[in-house]
Amino acid sequence: MYEVRRRTFGALLVGGVTAAVLAACSNSDDSGDGSSGSKSGTLLLGKLIPLQSVDPHKVNDGTSNEVLTAVYDGLYTLDADHALVPLMAESFEKSKDGKTYTFTIRDAKWSNGTAVTAHDFEYSWKRLVNPDTAAPNSNEAVAAGIKNANEIVNSGADHTTLGVTAVDDKTLKVELVADVPYFQALLVRPAFLPLNQEYVESAGKDFGSKPESTIYNGPFAWSSWDFSENFAAVRNDTYWNAAEETLDGLTWRVVTDSQTGALLQESGELDWVEISGSLIDRYSSSDSMVTALEVHMWYFYPNFKTAALANQDIRTALATSFDKNAVANDVLRNGSEAANYFVGKNLAEGPDGKQFRDTGGTFLEYDLTAAKAAWTKGLAALGETSLSLRLLYWDDDASVGQAEYIAAEWQKQLPGLTIELTKAVKESANETAANGDFDLYLFRWGPDYKDPMAFLELLGSDSERDFGSYQNTDYDKIIQAARTAEVLADQQSRWDSLHEAEEILLGDVGVIPTVQNGIAMLVNPEVKGMEIRNVSLTWNYRLVTKG
Repeated sequence: MYEVRRRTFGALLVGGVTAAVLAACSNSDDSGDGSSGSKSGTLLLGKLIPLQSVDPHKVNDGTSNEVLTAVYDGLYTLDADHALVPLMAESFEKSKDGKTYTFTIRDAKWSNGTAVTAHDFEYSWKRLVNPDTAAPNSNEAVAAGIKNANEIVNSGADHTTLGVTAVDDKTLKVELVADVPYFQALLVRPAFLPLNQEYVESAGKDFGSKPESTIYNGPFAWSSWDFSENFAAVRNDTYWNAAEETLDGLTWRVVTDSQTGALLQESGELDWVEISGSLIDRYSSSDSMVTALEVHMWYFYPNFKTAALANQDIRTALATSFDKNAVANDVLRNGSEAANYFVGKNLAEGPDGKQFRDTGGTFLEYDLTAAKAAWTKGLAALGETSLSLRLLYWDDDASVGQAEYIAAEWQKQLPGLTIELTKAVKESANETAANGDFDLYLFRWGPDYKDPMAFLELLGSDSERDFGSYQNTDYDKIIQAARTAEVLADQQSRWDSLHEAEEILLGDVGVIPTVQNGIAMLVNPEVKGMEIRNVSLTWNYRLVTKG
């Protein structure tokens, strides 16, 4: 579920908040050009980040994951209320113990005319965890609880032992280590898309790098891309549900900045674009302006190898000396919310049917008096009267706005503190952080799957994303145990342990949360049915109409 807000004629309206059905993309009784089987033009989309690839196992960025769902069909997608909608899974059976799923694959074809079979899923999922693939999203198989995935991904077991088997062309059997309640919901992720082994191997290194070396089984098929500027897909007439699709195609245009994108949207050259910064105020009275709360989180990594930041009082002072509400409402203004937590709202429900956030605590709240006291105590323990810390951050509007505001607050409220600002493009900043060349790193993360572990495992000692080198043996024990069959089998106990992990992490000030991110958009009101469909802010392009 996503909270969605639309600004119309200067008023802020709070929507019915069902899974981010945007007001500009709501249902309509007007059939227009969107009647079944008719065509309604090309959807024009502005993106700030270029496409990496359309190989489902070679990407881990929002743009590529988003567009993959337009050209591939997995077993399921999600509807506007986040309920599962069958795609390639015509039906399924679940064993009494919940540990075996048997899927029947519907009749469908790849864009080259080859039948889509259960073998395509078996090959793809085993390719996902094959170390030779070096898939950045291989841990999703572990999160799904697929048999032997944890041993393959984290302990080097043979990838062919993954618990997925094509019984025949139409039957896919998946074995789990336990009854994982969110297993089917994870299957909407691009990591679990099918791939045709014969075609992938014949394409070799070119697979996923150009349209003529890639085939698809989704509603659209790539027609062109140059990665850095534009990429496009056209209607796939071999698609099993082509008769219900209305668009002629999709065109993504990479814009250099949100101001350029806004001007293109205003002139009719784009139907959708994200905006930020001063543009949010400029378009606040436009009926095209929409904001939504994402499940992405902004936070700082403190570098525990920096002597000053190894002191918990110093970290506590930094975490509690700036107003997160001001960051959300005055700096970003895009629907973000102050985050006194690490696992965000609307991510996942527990076995009790309640959201993780609704049954968790709050941490590191703004408290200037306590922050100043912690700062004084920390400096005394260090034998210092002043500190200089290097703050690393990305070069986009949201990063710059937060970094500059929070740095100014820190220097104003914490006597003797100097912040050295270092701005870099995201890829370069990540490389710098991975080398430990920072004191504080402002970072944003979007979860790969609907479980608190999508955030909490980032700070485990075996995580490649633990830029700050946080270490806590009790925390590690919980994170490692949460992947095991024994703990997965007791869902309430596991859920409680993940709450404990968050409490340990933020009690240690292992990270410093700022806000749960929002997104501000300009959307053509004639576009209907384009909705957020999963936890990583993937947009739906199926059955969308325009005009």
